[in-house]
Amino acid sequence: MAEESVKILEGSIEMDYKWAPGSTVGRFLTALRDQKELLAVRCPVTSLVYLPPQGWSPYGQVKMDHFQTIASAPRLKAGSIVYRAPWNLPAGITPPYMYASISFAGADTELLHIVYASEPVLKSLRPGSPLSIKWKEERTGTIRDILYFEPQGAV
Repeated sequence: MAEESVKILEGSIEMDYKWAPGSTVGRFLTALRDQKELLAVRCPVTSLVYLPPQGWSPYGQVKMDHFQTIASAPRLKAGSIVYRAPWNLPAGITPPYMYASISFAGADTELLHIVYASEPVLKSLRPGSPLSIKWKEERTGTIRDILYFEPQGAV
């Protein structure tokens, strides 16, 4: 039996990645980019409001297309302080930060995102702590148009 040799090639491969968000998520991302607005969608059967919006109701089993703007102030629901940077951490963010579930009055689901502040401020946060949105200056139509959430009054 002939001995096989393994060949290792050094180098890298780069590919453009494109994702079609569909009409529901596309409308959400467009509102982030163009109006700095959070859009949610209401289920016509259950009246549950989903943020971020989704096209199909998991409980009502119907298409959802009744959009509404969420204008309420964000509040921390729960979070975990992160001390190690993952490979995809947004530029300009350094640990520690909080990966958090963020609630809005008028929405029945939460948005998962980053809360960024000093470690003592992050440790002082409790469920219900008020937050504000830090928007990216040049928005492109992705969830990262929200740079992060910050505790209200944090310096």
